[in-house]
Amino acid sequence: MKKSSNSNFVLLQDIFKDLNINYDEKIAVNSEKLSKFWSETVGEKISKFSKFLELTSNNVLIITCSDSYAANELYYVKSKLIESMNEKLKKLGIEIKDIKFDYKKWKEQKDE
Repeated sequence: MKKSSNSNFVLLQDIFKDLNINYDEKIAVNSEKLSKFWSETVGEKISKFSKFLELTSNNVLIITCSDSYAANELYYVKSKLIESMNEKLKKLGIEIKDIKFDYKKWKEQKDE
């Protein structure tokens, strides 16, 4: 029986480390682009009161708002926002299914 050679052995930990770094870089680039697209979609005036927070794994966009009034106002035009965001995000290969507006996370960000 022939013994296997360890000369070409690569640790799985090294492979996972490389995969995580690439994944984190991809998320960072996409987050910057999503933030930019959000600001362009809602305009400069509204982008002062709402900021992109994250895109969940099931393609739900989380937006933080300065207060509940801003969240409610954006909720009323949510379908139009989803439609225009999807038009811009075709380049990235992302399709948004829903948008959640959260004003509590705005307060948490301000506290940090």
